[in-house]
Amino acid sequence: MRSKRIAVFSPAGLPLFVGLMAGGLGTNAKAQAFQELLEQGSAGLQVLALDSERGLRENSLLNPGNRIARLPAGQTEVEGRLDLKFATDTFEVSLKPRARFEWRRFGETGPETRLDAWVNQGLVTLYPVQSLAVSLGRDVLVWGPSNFRSPSNPIYFENGRNNPMRELRGVDVAQATWSPTQALALSLLHQFGDGRGDWQWEKEDGFKALSLLKVDYTAEASVVGLNASKRWAHERPRFGAFGQTTVGEALLLYAEGGLRQGTSALYPERLPNAVGGAFLPRHARDHRLIYSALAGGGYTLDSGHTVYLEYLSNNEGYRWADGARYFDIASSASSVLATPSADAALAGQTLGAALNNGLALLGRHYLFLQVQNNPTDTGPTWQLRYALNLVDGSGQASAYAEWNVWSRLALFAVGVMHHGGNRTEFHSLLSQSILVGAKGYVL
Repeated sequence: MRSKRIAVFSPAGLPLFVGLMAGGLGTNAKAQAFQELLEQGSAGLQVLALDSERGLRENSLLNPGNRIARLPAGQTEVEGRLDLKFATDTFEVSLKPRARFEWRRFGETGPETRLDAWVNQGLVTLYPVQSLAVSLGRDVLVWGPSNFRSPSNPIYFENGRNNPMRELRGVDVAQATWSPTQALALSLLHQFGDGRGDWQWEKEDGFKALSLLKVDYTAEASVVGLNASKRWAHERPRFGAFGQTTVGEALLLYAEGGLRQGTSALYPERLPNAVGGAFLPRHARDHRLIYSALAGGGYTLDSGHTVYLEYLSNNEGYRWADGARYFDIASSASSVLATPSADAALAGQTLGAALNNGLALLGRHYLFLQVQNNPTDTGPTWQLRYALNLVDGSGQASAYAEWNVWSRLALFAVGVMHHGGNRTEFHSLLSQSILVGAKGYVL
């Protein structure tokens, strides 16, 4: 109602009164509308401060004197994580910018500092109809029940569950998901960036775009997912699948796998050069089937604690003979690098290829155990993990704990121990590491 219209038909003095009333009502309506708008959004700010110390392997064949990997012996970090979200019935916008300051310590060479700022996730999602969602932006795309690795995922084989304090980096994607029923969902996505640099304006060498079709079916006690993908760089299609089912109230069984032809990973080959060999893409152009398959289960005890056991078979990894040749070449290159010579550059390049051979896992057979406490416990949250390479006998044990000391403050710690010889996967670079810190919730 406008005061101007009322003034035409009203006695003197009344227009001012009605105008003030209408203005007040308009202000209240605007305030109420603004409040409703705020309720559709959310904001959270988390600040983490942590320090980590690493025990570097002194006689590492792959990283002699820490000259190749240049791993910091210690690192202090402060990171801010801002989460913003606004949602309506027709669209949703989310933004997760991050900023991190690092102080890296390298022993005798002195410390280094680094400041990073990036958008880890930023997504706009539209809902043109009830059963369709269309999104564009940067997102983290994980699925499947596995804890050790995620073989069905062509983007995140490393699923980020080994350290709850570290976030997976988002990737740049366009995605459409159609859900004709509550049980069935079909997704088509295209990954056009790897999330490094500012929205991929700074492209990293080696990035390959990926298109993926995914189908998920959810039943009362089971979930099944299938996907087919292709990286647009003359690579063959890749197929993935996972499934899980609940047996009774305490037992969860699941399996996950991925399959493709050929691999661009590097394999050790004997050559008549100064280091005795090189790392070459042996199976880049052949029709050999490359698979990674995981089977596992979780059992919840009466206390609420859960025990997980998983087995992973991965034929992309090295056979025993390849593993021996891998460390033979690394040992020779390490010896060449120890003394100044014309072959030092070749030795450094060879060790660099050994560390960046394109394999997520060096071996073929792994056993994994995880125990975690009841998430509803009032005390600290904790998790114990152990991974064993069944071929070379090396292993990695880790423990994670978090205490909520206040409603807006939590303390956490992550400890990792490695065992095995210097010619084994898990003990070739590090002996142990410890991370301690605190996180506060500002918003």
